[in-house]
Amino acid sequence: MQTEIVRKDCGAEAAAKEAAAAAEKAAEEAKAKTAEAECEAPGTKPAEKPAVTTPAQTQKPAETTKKPAATTPATTTKPAETRKPAATTPAQTQKPAETTKKPAATTPATTTKPAETTQAPETGAYSVSAEEREVVRLVNEIRRSNGLSELTLNEELSRVARIKSEDMAKNNYFSHNSPTYGSPFDMMKRFGISYRAAGENIAKGQRSAQAVVDAWMNSEGHRANILNPSFTRIGVGFTSNGYHWTQMFIG
Repeated sequence: MQTEIVRKDCGAEAAAKEAAAAAEKAAEEAKAKTAEAECEAPGTKPAEKPAVTTPAQTQKPAETTKKPAATTPATTTKPAETRKPAATTPAQTQKPAETTKKPAATTPATTTKPAETTQAPETGAYSVSAEEREVVRLVNEIRRSNGLSELTLNEELSRVARIKSEDMAKNNYFSHNSPTYGSPFDMMKRFGISYRAAGENIAKGQRSAQAVVDAWMNSEGHRANILNPSFTRIGVGFTSNGYHWTQMFIG
C-alpha cells in the first residue's frame, strides 16, 4: 500500500513538471510570437524617418557666355590736334640788290630861270672808267636795235654822275634825292650842266656793266629813259664801294 502511494506522487510531480515546462514553453512561444507581431505589425513601430532626400544637386552648367562686360563705347582717341599752323609769314628772302630806283622824272629845263652859276665842287683829276664806257656802249647798242640814235658820252655829265654814286656810298642812302645835292636836276645845275630835258637812272649791287644795264632794261621806267628819243647825251658814274651806278641823260 505504501509503495503505490509513492508511485502516484512521482507521476503527479512529473506531470506537474511537464505541465509547467509546457506552459513555460507555451508562454515563451507566445512571447516570441508577440515580439514577432510587434516587429511586423504595421504602425506598431514607426517606420524609420526616411533620409531627407535633397534633390540631387545638378551641377550648374558652366556659364557658356560671360555676361557681356558693360560696354562703354570705345573712346575714340581724339585725333591729334593739328596745330594751327604758325602764322606763316613767307620766309623773308633777302631782298635782291636793289637794282633800280624809280627813275627821276624827266624834267624839261625852265627857260625863264637862268642857269645857276654856283661853282661846281672841286673833284680833282677825272677820267671815265672802263665800266662806265661799257654801260654807254651797251645802251647805244640797245638804242640802235630800237631804231634810235646813239647817245654821246659827255665827260662832264659822267663826272657829276660819278659824284652822285660816291655820295650815295659815302652817306649810305639810295635815292634820286641827295641829302648833299638835292634832286638830280638841282645837282646838274649846281655843276653847271644845262639841258632842255633830263633824266636819271640809279642802281646798286650789280657787279658788271651788263648786269646793271639788264636790270634797267627789265624795269619799265628805266627802260623808258634809256630809249627816250629826246635825250642826246649820257653820263655814267660807277663806284665799287657798294657797287653804286648812276646814269644821267640830257637833251
